[in-house]
Amino acid sequence: MPVKSNIWLYALVGISCLLIGFAATNMAYRSHYLRPPGGSILERMDRDLSLTPAQRDRIGDIMRDARFKVMQARRDYQHQRHQLFWQALSAVRGVLTPEQQQKFDREFARPWADHGDDDDFEHHHGLGHEPVEPSAPAQK
Repeated sequence: MPVKSNIWLYALVGISCLLIGFAATNMAYRSHYLRPPGGSILERMDRDLSLTPAQRDRIGDIMRDARFKVMQARRDYQHQRHQLFWQALSAVRGVLTPEQQQKFDREFARPWADHGDDDDFEHHHGLGHEPVEPSAPAQK
């Protein structure tokens, strides 16, 4: 008999969890902590503000233009971040001896180069496999 009572207990706990999850999700939607799936901001504005067709078209154009500008800003930021990072690695490499540079190229620059956007990125920034003249005297 104890096995049968355990099954009922597990069933009761499972059903309780489902009901609590349903209630919490329902409250989150009503309190606007969660958005209903599939509703874009334009659809919500249209529904909540009763937009005219002309307003809907104009707002759609504004939102598309803003989305494009945000994506472009993100690409520009990523490109600038990569350039700064590679400049720093190039400066670090310039402080090293030729032997250290070879190991640096293998151990430090190569893993980061594999994650770059540009296939030839390390070549453009002096981090290829060919030795680069250090800008300062090499130190040991």
